[in-house]
Amino acid sequence: METTLSEKELIGAMQKRDPSSVGALYDSYAATLFKIICCHISDRQIAEEILTDTILEIWANIQYYHQQDKRLLIWMAGIARNRASRSQIA
Repeated sequence: METTLSEKELIGAMQKRDPSSVGALYDSYAATLFKIICCHISDRQIAEEILTDTILEIWANIQYYHQQDKRLLIWMAGIARNRASRSQIA
C-alpha cells in the first residue's frame, strides 16, 4: 500500500535528497504543473520534456524554497512558467 506524503514531509524528504522524493513529487504535482506548462507550450512532447526538467529543477533547488514566503505549489508554478517561457525564446 502506497502512502502519500504531506507537503511538509515531501519537502523534508527532498531536502534530505531522498531519491524516492522525486517520484513522490511527480505523483503529487505533475498533473498541475503540466497544465501550467501547457498554457505556454502547445506541443505536448515539448511540454512533457519541460515538465521533466521542471521536476528535476525543483528537486535540485529545494534548498531555496522558504515556506514562510509562499506555498510550495506557488514556488513550483513559478519554476514551471519560467522554464516554459525560456523554451519559447530558445
